Amino acid sequence: MMRILIIFVLFSFSLRAQQILPINEKPYLDSLQITIQKIKDPISKANAYLLLSDYWRSKDSLKSKSYLQNAKKLIGKNGLMNGKYLFYEGQYFSTINPAKASQLFQNAIEILKDIRSKESYSFQSASWYNYAIANKEKGYPFLISTLTEKSLPLAQKSGDNTKIGHYYSQLATLLMYNSQLEKAEMYNEKGIAILEKYAPKSSSLFFAYLSGNTIFLYLRKNPSADEMLKKAEAMIRGFPESVNHPIYYYTEATYYMGIGENQKASSSIDKGIILARRYRQFPLLQMLSVRKYELLKGQKKYREARDFLSTILSAKEHPLEVNNKKALFAEMSGINELMGNQKDAFLWLKKYSSLNDSIHTENLKLEISKYESKFNTKEKEKQIAEKQLEITKKNFYLWIFGIVIFAILFFTVFAILYISNKKMLAEQREINLHQKLREAHQTEELKITKAVLDGEERERERIAKDLHDGLGGLLAVLKINMSNWATHISTDQTSGFNKMLGQIDISIFELRRMARNLMPASLSNFGLETAIRDLCELYVRDNLNIDFLPVDITNEIPQNIQTNIYRIVQELLSNAVKHSEATSIILQCSQSGQEFYITIEDNGKGIDENAKSQGMGMNNLKNRVSYLKGKMEIISEKSEGTLISIKLNTNIK
Repeated sequence: MMRILIIFVLFSFSLRAQQILPINEKPYLDSLQITIQKIKDPISKANAYLLLSDYWRSKDSLKSKSYLQNAKKLIGKNGLMNGKYLFYEGQYFSTINPAKASQLFQNAIEILKDIRSKESYSFQSASWYNYAIANKEKGYPFLISTLTEKSLPLAQKSGDNTKIGHYYSQLATLLMYNSQLEKAEMYNEKGIAILEKYAPKSSSLFFAYLSGNTIFLYLRKNPSADEMLKKAEAMIRGFPESVNHPIYYYTEATYYMGIGENQKASSSIDKGIILARRYRQFPLLQMLSVRKYELLKGQKKYREARDFLSTILSAKEHPLEVNNKKALFAEMSGINELMGNQKDAFLWLKKYSSLNDSIHTENLKLEISKYESKFNTKEKEKQIAEKQLEITKKNFYLWIFGIVIFAILFFTVFAILYISNKKMLAEQREINLHQKLREAHQTEELKITKAVLDGEERERERIAKDLHDGLGGLLAVLKINMSNWATHISTDQTSGFNKMLGQIDISIFELRRMARNLMPASLSNFGLETAIRDLCELYVRDNLNIDFLPVDITNEIPQNIQTNIYRIVQELLSNAVKHSEATSIILQCSQSGQEFYITIEDNGKGIDENAKSQGMGMNNLKNRVSYLKGKMEIISEKSEGTLISIKLNTNIK
C-alpha cells in the first residue's frame, strides 16, 4: 500500500499547470523587457506582461502578480486578451489555489470559444489541458479524455505544431502512469517526430526526450532509454544557467536507479537538489528528495534514509501538500519498523491516521457547507418527492424480498435434506470414499447457488419487461392523452396542468431507470466494462464522486459470469451509496486470465461488525462470490472508510 502512496506523491508533483520555458532563457527575457520599455502598442505590452507573469510565477509570486496586474490595465475590452488574461491568472493560481485556477480556466474557455482565430484555438487547448490538471483528483480517465477530446483537436485546429507535439508527449506520460507502456511509447515517438521537424530547439522536445527515457526504462529497453537521455543532455549542455537542469538530473537519477548504477544516481540527485534549491523549484526539490530517500532505502541504509526523510518533512521553504505529507508519515512508520524501532513506527502511524482523519473531516465540512443552503430551500419539495419514491420502492423491495426469501428457504431446506442424507450414507462407507463425497457436496452446492442466481436473473428480467412494457406504456399513453386535453383547459389552470405533466415525465424516467437497473441493456449490448461504467454514472450524486478504473477487461467472459460480476459490483456500489455516507468512491475492476479482481474503497463512516455478516444484501453478495469460487476481504474501521477486495474465477461450468 505504501508503494501506491509514494507513486501518488510523484504523480502530484509531476502534473503541473503547463509552463514551457525556453532552454535559453536570457534572450527570451531580454526580448520581453525590450517590448515593455520600447513598444508603445498596449496589446503588445500586455502580452509581454502576461508572459513575464507566467515566467516568474514559480520563482517570485509577488513579481508575477505585479506583471499580471500591469497587463490587466492595458487589455481593455479586447475579447481575445481578456481570455488570455484569465488563462494566465489561472496559471498564477494553479499551485496556490487549484479550485480557483480551475474556475479561471473555465472562464477563459467560455470567452475564447466564440473567437475563431488560430491564437484563440491555441489558448483554448491550453486552458482545457490546465483545467484537467487542476482537477487531477478525477483520475486518469478524465485527464486522458480531456487531452484527446479537447486539447489535441483544438491544437490541431490552431496549427501550432509545437503544442501538438507537446500534447502527444503529455498523453504518453499519462499512459505511462497508467501502465500502458506500449501506447505511451507510440505517442511519445509521434510527439518527438513532430517536434524534431517543427521545433528542434524547443523545451517541448527536451521534455519529450526525458519522457522517452522513462518510458523505455519501464519497458526495459535500456539502450533506447540511454539514447533519449543523451539527446536531452545534448540540448541543454550549452546552457548551464537553464532552469531545466534540475528536471534533467531527476530523470537521469531515475534512469541510473533503474539500471542499478546507484552511485551515479546519487550524484545526479545531489546536483539536482543544489540547482532546484537555487532556482526555488520547491516541488521538484521534493521530488529529488524523495528519490534520494528511495535510493537510500533500496540500499538498506535505513538510518540515513530515515534521517533524509525527516529533512523532507521539516523543510520550511515549501510546505508539503497534505496528501503528500500523509504518504511520507506512512513511510516514516515503515522505515522505523524496518529498523526495529516499533515505538517510533507506532507514533508515526498515529500521525498518519490523525492526518487522514483530519482530511476526511475537512472534506466533509466543505461538502456540508456547500450544499446546506441548497438543502434548506428545497427541503419541503424533496420530502414530498422522497415520500412518494419511498412508498414505491418499499412496495417493490418487499415484493422482491418475498420472492428471494422464498427461493432461499426452499433451496436451503432442500440442501439440508440432501446433505443429511449424504452424511448418513457417508458413515457407512470406507474412509477412501470421503474425498469423493466432499467433491459431490461442493458440486451440488454450486448447482443450487447457480439455480438461485439464474432464477433471480430471470425474475429481474421479467419484472423489468413488465415495468417497461406495461406500466411504462400506460404512463406514456396517459401523458399523450393529458397533452391532448391541454387545449381544453383554461389559462389559469395551465401552470398546475404543466406541473402534472412534469411529474408524469419524472415517473416515466424513474420507471425506466428502475427497469434498466434490474436488467441493463448495455451489459448484453456492449459488454461488462461499459455496463459497470454506466452503473457508476447512475450512482453519481452532487455530493458523491465515483471513479471507475478498468484494467484489461475483455468480453470473452461467459455471459452468465458477466451478469454475476455485474450484480456483485451493483451490490457493492448500492451498499456504499446507501450506508457509507461517503463523498468519494474508487472502484477498480481488472482481469488477469481466468481471474477477475474487484476493489472498492470509500471514505465513509465504515461498517460495523454486525453489518459485515448480516443483511440480505451482504448474504446475496457472499452467495455470488461463493458461486464464482471467489474470496472476499472487508477492511473497515469506524470513521475511516471501507476497503473491500474480491477475487473471482471466471471459468465456472
